[in-house]
Amino acid sequence: MATNDEGSNDGIIDPSFLRGLTQRRLSRRQALTAGAGLASSLFLASGASASIANSLPNAGVGTKSWWAKQKLHHNVNFANWPYYIDVLKGKHPSLEHFTATTKIKVNYQEVIQDNASFYAKIRPSLAAGQATGYDIMVMTNNNPELGYLIQLGWLIPLDRAKTPNFNKYAGPLVTNPPFDPKNKYTMAWQSGWTSVGYNSKLVKNPGDSVQILFDKKYAGKVGMFSDPFELGSVGLLALGIEPATSTESDWAKAAKKLQKQKSDGIVAAYYDQSYIQHLKNGDIVVSQCYSGDIFQANLNSKYKDLTLLVPKEGMLIWTDNMVIPLHAANPLDALTTMDYFYSPLTQSVVEYYNDYICPVPETKQQLLHPTGWNAAALKALKPEIGLSPTVTADSLVVFPSPARIKASHPYYPFKNQEEITAWTNLFLPIIQGA
Repeated sequence: MATNDEGSNDGIIDPSFLRGLTQRRLSRRQALTAGAGLASSLFLASGASASIANSLPNAGVGTKSWWAKQKLHHNVNFANWPYYIDVLKGKHPSLEHFTATTKIKVNYQEVIQDNASFYAKIRPSLAAGQATGYDIMVMTNNNPELGYLIQLGWLIPLDRAKTPNFNKYAGPLVTNPPFDPKNKYTMAWQSGWTSVGYNSKLVKNPGDSVQILFDKKYAGKVGMFSDPFELGSVGLLALGIEPATSTESDWAKAAKKLQKQKSDGIVAAYYDQSYIQHLKNGDIVVSQCYSGDIFQANLNSKYKDLTLLVPKEGMLIWTDNMVIPLHAANPLDALTTMDYFYSPLTQSVVEYYNDYICPVPETKQQLLHPTGWNAAALKALKPEIGLSPTVTADSLVVFPSPARIKASHPYYPFKNQEEITAWTNLFLPIIQGA
């Protein structure tokens, strides 16, 4: 596959990455815009206001003294997305090893299809001061729901004294994120990118900038996303503004730039997941893209001209995060489980199956030279996924180079409903207007 940074070869990709990132992530994107509205109404229905910080229901929960009183119950209920953990003959090797070594039984449930609907499911219990039935949940940072859970005091602050693996092995992309300073509530599960894709047969000199999306040379041949969060975020990057620390004034500037892009006839259409087919067909030659789609297209020799651009302004990075909901029945078991996944040995098994952006950089060496129980697990997994762990270890998708880490920018962490309304009022009309 062609590439435009560091002389790398992004063509070394495990198909399990493609299965996971492309299919799973896009199912979320389909629901994002409507889901944001659902979550917003639920947020308002909960009676949230600017003064809520003065009366959080988790006051006193998650303190050192609180954690000191917690005991292991040897049971944990884990809610995650489908196809997001290692599988071998219907079982999960990483969880099997965890239970064998800690005696903690994991009830692993693939019950999250999108952030909004899952939030709608757990909100009534949390609002009533009751347990959700889950001890660990995986929520995404670039959707409003994680912010709501934090703002409403519905998550348990984590005790870093009880997370030695995270403290030692967590990589720079997942420590001290803007949406959760000092990782007070979250520990990343996996991450992925939103960037720019183009047809290298039709775009001979793409350059190294997101400005290609605004180039009149490609008028009528540029695809943009119909997701207002994605659209606004790329507008900010195009202005050299860090999305995570942007202001409403910055959003207005980004909206103005995106409106001009539309008025100038540069945008062919605002697409959902269908953009990739239009890029394949040649209806458009450059587009906002999800990195997994470009990799998947390249598996077919007919579409090997589709190329991922890593703009100098950077790529947007989303992160799925493990959190412990308020009133969880087994918080210490949950925290022990979460930290277990920050062992490079454990991550080597998860990544060999998943191939997302790994939160533990030292996992790469464990894929190349396993030193413990993971050796047998990696060998056993090989017949099912068909590629050497070296393939995963060599992938820039899994282990980003320093240049890619530098080029990864988180989304804006919405603080309240007013901010979400302000954002959507600016960017949704661009998508929906004539």
